[in-house]
Amino acid sequence: MRLKPLLIGSVCMMAAGGAVGGALDANLNNDSARLALSWMTAPSPNALEGEASIYYNTDSYYVGTLGVRVVGETGRQGNPLEAGVGGKLIGITSGDDDNLDAVGLGLGFGLRYYPVSINRLALGGQIHYAPEIVAFGDVNNILEGIATVEYQVLPQAFAYVGYRVLKVEREDNGKSQDVDEGAHVGMRILFQ
Repeated sequence: MRLKPLLIGSVCMMAAGGAVGGALDANLNNDSARLALSWMTAPSPNALEGEASIYYNTDSYYVGTLGVRVVGETGRQGNPLEAGVGGKLIGITSGDDDNLDAVGLGLGFGLRYYPVSINRLALGGQIHYAPEIVAFGDVNNILEGIATVEYQVLPQAFAYVGYRVLKVEREDNGKSQDVDEGAHVGMRILFQ
């Protein structure tokens, strides 16, 4: 797989960077599968978090990401809303006749809300956008959005349902194209 060096490199960065914790996240549906590894350089809240992911879908798209963001509680301590801002390098290639190869640096943010009245539930989402000035290859821009509803099964394990959209605007015809879109199920395992 062409994106294997990305995952190997991220594991090496995590080990060399003094990570204090992280997570392994896997999700899938009938058409796509995604695996992500994240790490934190300080205990949450107020952590610098890195993430590397790879995914593939049945339309023969391979996607790799490498991102970094600052994550912390919003407002006062104990607030049930956590936010993060940062950037993500998104690489896309197609393995068929579609002939799409692209890389973009997306800026974005994410939110995770833990409702106080519903123990162990979390609602999350993130969005990253790479406009034309930082999108290279066969695209004018890249947009990735993810929304999740998570349930904390164990202190260090979450199960979730989510929805992901990854769209590009093609450089050759200016039309919007879905690289990946759909609901998925997944799990996230935390480690320290």
